[in-house]
Amino acid sequence: MRKRLDDLFRGIPALEKYHWDPKRIFNKITSDSRAIEPGDIFVACPGTRMDGHDFLGQAIYAKASVVVFEKEPEVTLPPHVIGVRVRDSRAAVAGLLNRYYDCPDQKIKLIGMTGTNGKTTSTYLLHRLLNERVPTAYLGTLWYELPSGKLPSLNTTPGPEVLIPMLHQMQQEGVKYCIMEVSSHAISQKRVYGLEFELGVFTQLTQDHLDYHHSMEHYFQTKRSFFAGAPAPRRMLFNKDCIYGRRLIEEWPTASTFSVLTEADYYVKNLKMNFQGSSFHIRYHDQEMPFQIRLPMRYNVANAMVILSAIDMLGFDLKDFRGALQEIPTIPGRMERIGTGHDFTVFVDYAHTPDAFQQVLHDARQMEPKKIITVFGCGGDRDRGKRPLMTRTACCYSDVVILTSDNPRSEDPEDIFRDMRKGLPHPLPSPGSVFEIQDRQEAIEKAISLAKSGDVVFVLGKGHEDYQILGDGKIPFSDREVVEVALKRRSRVFLS
Repeated sequence: MRKRLDDLFRGIPALEKYHWDPKRIFNKITSDSRAIEPGDIFVACPGTRMDGHDFLGQAIYAKASVVVFEKEPEVTLPPHVIGVRVRDSRAAVAGLLNRYYDCPDQKIKLIGMTGTNGKTTSTYLLHRLLNERVPTAYLGTLWYELPSGKLPSLNTTPGPEVLIPMLHQMQQEGVKYCIMEVSSHAISQKRVYGLEFELGVFTQLTQDHLDYHHSMEHYFQTKRSFFAGAPAPRRMLFNKDCIYGRRLIEEWPTASTFSVLTEADYYVKNLKMNFQGSSFHIRYHDQEMPFQIRLPMRYNVANAMVILSAIDMLGFDLKDFRGALQEIPTIPGRMERIGTGHDFTVFVDYAHTPDAFQQVLHDARQMEPKKIITVFGCGGDRDRGKRPLMTRTACCYSDVVILTSDNPRSEDPEDIFRDMRKGLPHPLPSPGSVFEIQDRQEAIEKAISLAKSGDVVFVLGKGHEDYQILGDGKIPFSDREVVEVALKRRSRVFLS
């Protein structure tokens, strides 16, 4: 896929060019100085830990043909090396790659979902449903899925050096729709910069990632910029039940809206919920249609509304998806019921924010189990402000709360526990209502041992993850597997 520089840089704004040769042929484009081969284009991008500008000399030594940068290089550019100074290197690398691969975003319809919670469930279920009608791909937290198979997900939203070649591959495999999660980090770091989205969806916004964004307003403005981008999504769908969604609706009044709580372009009527799932009617275009899903909790009904609204907006007939939505199995680690044959219920879920806890546990309390037993931890080296809020919410709705670890990373677990304890009620409701068990496996086993007939156990925070992050490394660990083993052990004890 060899191209000339004048073809590649057409439309890419350059502040200055050095030793410019418009007819020069190059090999590939990279922002990783370790991947440079003779004849490549190296784009120096500032990063959160390292700055690509510090490696311009290394790129020249590795015989890069072209170097692109924001800051004036501290090294002298040899006459045979072309230099291009741009205002924004991250935007440049995304634009150059998209041009290099002949703009696959214009040949595949991209659906991007952004928000704090709900992205993974909504994107993956939408992928599953659409894929029964047309070839569809999925990019998100769980994995990346193309017709040719699944790939491990290194980031919720991959960077342009992974994303754009993957879109090109999708095009070659006949994909018509790509459903992707668009994280706030991806928006901030311009991983989807310049891509044309057929539909942009805002699920909602609640406290998370403030270690990165520092304030809820900055977090919101980052999400907002996805819809205000150049180009903006052709169509937009906003959550009317969220205050930040309502701010977007005010700014884009022609966007479509969905709601579980009030009237909107797509809204819920006749909602019924239990721990086995939910049934409801969707009201849209002056008609109603009944649906059922196997996923419990009101927020999963909101996820279903995202899916159904998007399907209708993309021009499909909702009647064709009623049976498929009802039959889709639980998504790994997303309100996933583990084990059968017990007189109590155990769920593993990815909920890891105060609002997600509120949504899960509030709805669970409305279903009147005998007791709610909640196991959770808080991630290390992340937003400390949400830790006491998560504890407070867990204690508000649970009969038993077990504080434990959840990816402590480089942070001292005791420091994390100290922040979590700030959310404990004083005095405690009753003896034995709160436990601190640092070992997550022991904490889960304790919860299973305490469960009795009619109880529900929630193991929150890690969901589908199959690891714990300790320091800079990972060790194998799966909440789902630990729960399954604990349930089997309990069954053997009971039978003996």
